[in-house]
Amino acid sequence: MKIYYPSYFKDFKCIADRCRHSCCVGWEIQIDGATINKYSALPEGEREDILSHIDGNGCVMLTDGERCPFLEADGLCRLITAYGDSHISRICREHPRFYHRVGDRVECGIGASCEEACRIILSSDFDSFYSDEKNDVDVAEETDFDTPSHRSWIYNVLSDNSLFYREKLDLIKEKYGISDSIFTNKSLSAAFSELEYLDDGHREIITVGAEDNRPELHPCFERFLAYLIFRHLTIAESYDGLRARLGFCLLLLRMLENATVKSVGDFESVCDIVRIISEEIEYSEENTASLIFELECLIYFLTS
Repeated sequence: MKIYYPSYFKDFKCIADRCRHSCCVGWEIQIDGATINKYSALPEGEREDILSHIDGNGCVMLTDGERCPFLEADGLCRLITAYGDSHISRICREHPRFYHRVGDRVECGIGASCEEACRIILSSDFDSFYSDEKNDVDVAEETDFDTPSHRSWIYNVLSDNSLFYREKLDLIKEKYGISDSIFTNKSLSAAFSELEYLDDGHREIITVGAEDNRPELHPCFERFLAYLIFRHLTIAESYDGLRARLGFCLLLLRMLENATVKSVGDFESVCDIVRIISEEIEYSEENTASLIFELECLIYFLTS
């Protein structure tokens, strides 16, 4: 199977003990059957030591502070230290990579909930794709709707240097009939009230309000939107679904704009805001589905 990925994809490498927001803390970790079989084949003592931390559903039982029991105090994984990458689960090996089936190919990217991936996404131009062969890839089911053509049009707008940032957004919203009136706390109050949070302290970021007044950050904003388009439009199954998912992407962008109005706004702080938005919304299937559904309803009623 051919796999396609953005130009920055292979720049990613886990920074392990240098990571300030480890994915080994606070996240559910599922161990696949093949990896459990590897643990079961280890010598007695080693085998029991590892399996004692995995429940009957294959999930790692987190310790106090919701830490993975295999995460050492120095930020390194003791399974990797002892056995290498071959003895960690598929989800640990692949994170933060994601895969989508698009026609006869697979597209792969890196997710912004990872701080290092976020730095790469926000500092790299989203200008080209590369392809490779890869056989061991789990993907979603193929859809018949032609999202790549819509995505290409949006990317052409975002890469048009003759347009200002706000002009690009206005063109995109005009083409797909998306009104700014839906991006208000009043319009989205019901959906916002149902969101679940990993950290209640993030509630002030998961909100909308002021548009940006920081032109020096526009390149970061455009790269974030390009990433969101790549990740979320690909799996649209209809035109209405595409509009709702585009609205979702623009909503997350508006959250970033609103948050940067209130912040220092240097590159690292922007990365941290994007990481929080991603982990609280993108990496919660429930939160993502709730917002997309609400946006689909709002867009439909405003244009019908």
